[in-house]
Amino acid sequence: MAKSGGGESGADSWPGLLSELTKSFLILRDIFGYALPGAVFLAIGVLCRRFSLHDVQNFLAPYQIPAWLALVLALGACYTTGHAMAQVAYFTKNWKYFWEKRKKARAGGKATSPAKTEYTGHDPDLIELRESHPAMLNEFERQSTISQFRGGTAAAMLSGSVIFYVIRVPLPIGLLVGIAGAFQLLEFWLCGLDQIQDVIRDTIKAGQNAKKQDSTQQESNADGH
Repeated sequence: MAKSGGGESGADSWPGLLSELTKSFLILRDIFGYALPGAVFLAIGVLCRRFSLHDVQNFLAPYQIPAWLALVLALGACYTTGHAMAQVAYFTKNWKYFWEKRKKARAGGKATSPAKTEYTGHDPDLIELRESHPAMLNEFERQSTISQFRGGTAAAMLSGSVIFYVIRVPLPIGLLVGIAGAFQLLEFWLCGLDQIQDVIRDTIKAGQNAKKQDSTQQESNADGH
């Protein structure tokens, strides 16, 4: 009985460990895919002397915020800027997605959605695999995180050099924020909502497949008894 209890405890802890590992990959993706590219973009602005950390300190001085809150705001700025860099990196793919969806609508649904013809990471089989055997996706998660980091960093380096170095006319921070916001909002309207709907459909399909497998397993166990 003691062995049995210990075995069950180990079995219960193993999925929990894999779940925590998957969460770690998601955290790393946020850091390497968004926060670091955003920090690269802002660092280019500092290196090109378009603004300085002293300017930021002077801006925050009247508010007398604690150091930890200033750090949180800095991380938030890097993370938000990184999302804009990611949108730049995925610009061509998102627009291809939009036009394929438009073709499909015009053809009455006969065209093939790029979400099904391209490997997007939201395939029902992949969702099922992440739930049943998350350890098998470690390399995929690593490579996708590296790819996202490369794309976001490249976009940050290119955008930062153009905005802070090539364009000599000073651009107000409010104008830059407005341009970035309009760009992200446009992509969200054109393809963001459709992508979410595709993920929902694939997730529902994966759930239905999992239920069928569970039902088949239960019937098999019942016949065995």
